[in-house]
Amino acid sequence: MPRCKFAAWLAHPSSCVAIVGASGWVGMALADHVLTICPDLPPDRLRLLGSSHRTLELGDHRPRIEPLDASARLGNGEWLILHAAIIGGDRVEGGDLQEMRRRNDALLDRVLALADTTKTRRLVAFSSGAVGRPDVGSLDRVAYTAMKRDHETVIAEWARRTGKPVLIPRVFNLGGPFINHTEAYALGAFILALARRGRITIGAADPVFRSFVHVAEMARVILDMAVDETQSADPFDIGGAEVVELGALAMAVGQALGPSDPPIDRPEPGDGPGDWYVGDGRRYQNALFRRGEHPTPLARTVADTVAYLAATGALDEA
Repeated sequence: MPRCKFAAWLAHPSSCVAIVGASGWVGMALADHVLTICPDLPPDRLRLLGSSHRTLELGDHRPRIEPLDASARLGNGEWLILHAAIIGGDRVEGGDLQEMRRRNDALLDRVLALADTTKTRRLVAFSSGAVGRPDVGSLDRVAYTAMKRDHETVIAEWARRTGKPVLIPRVFNLGGPFINHTEAYALGAFILALARRGRITIGAADPVFRSFVHVAEMARVILDMAVDETQSADPFDIGGAEVVELGALAMAVGQALGPSDPPIDRPEPGDGPGDWYVGDGRRYQNALFRRGEHPTPLARTVADTVAYLAATGALDEA
């Protein structure tokens, strides 16, 4: 049986959860797991915060998101605060990198101010595996990486100043339900390409290795780690147990969506060293083991991503 530390903690009437960025991929997975454990959790114990008022659709649940603004406060109780929000370039006019940075810095300031208003069990701030590769990628990617690295530093300094514990998971490659900005991710792009055009295109000639973690698995593990007093504030990687090259990922998409041997367009193999973006998953995998779980197989992760996109109608769009 899973040893769920978070469920035991949430059973106390003073335990409360706040999720910033609740309408995003990670935020929805976190909210879904909280409500799975405690379907009747009242709104004053589960605060979902975002850029504006809206309603989430999470199975049979329709929780409301409230704006995170300067007036946001948390009530009594012991709060677990999860910061999974990001303001991407698509939400900034002209994709201006300086403006994007300014808005995300201000967002982090509001999250820290929110944590200062109450008794905080822990602040969980999701970072990116890109922090470990500061000079890799386009100008936009390098700017994003620098921002995430600087935010890790700000959070660590805040923790030292306030004495409040933090957890900083670095996300690498996810799959599963609630995926958004689908074409920005290799897994999502492969699924859409095969569903809409009947073939998958891989632009890289050199090998590209990834390691996928099911987002629902990640939510379960991170929430357990968040209430585990033995967890340190050192950043760690959300690394999967299975490394897959993009060609094999495309084949897995074919197995889930059909055909099982999908047409794949790709240049002839090059002589480069390849690209490895998999993370060091030891700490994450240890926490998964302590839950009594095994890593979600890639086939299941891909199938659940396909099922979610099919249910939302994304596979039918031209």
